[in-house]
Amino acid sequence: MSPPKIVIHISDREKWRLVLNQIAQIMEVEEANKPDIIIIADGFAVGVCIACDRMLREQMADFVESGGRLLGCAESLGFLNMKSENLPDFIQAVPNGLEEIIRLKLKGFQYLKA
Repeated sequence: MSPPKIVIHISDREKWRLVLNQIAQIMEVEEANKPDIIIIADGFAVGVCIACDRMLREQMADFVESGGRLLGCAESLGFLNMKSENLPDFIQAVPNGLEEIIRLKLKGFQYLKA
């Protein structure tokens, strides 16, 4: 059986720690059949990718190092007067977060809203 494919949509800046902690627990338990997890941040949550404390940034980097992918919506960053060039290296900018979610769902990813 192939590993599950999950896209997690975060738009609320307060959800980061909870989501990253839960994913870390899942990745530990599911070592043999590790899910393919992508987090897409838009709205105010994508601003946190640039302006966050060291501990949260380390959690994000750990998620990516464990095999996850972290995407930030460039359109939302623009609304926040931020630039995608300021995202940490481990976060990939996508032009529009909702379009990326639709694209991933068409590729078989299950959608979860955090």
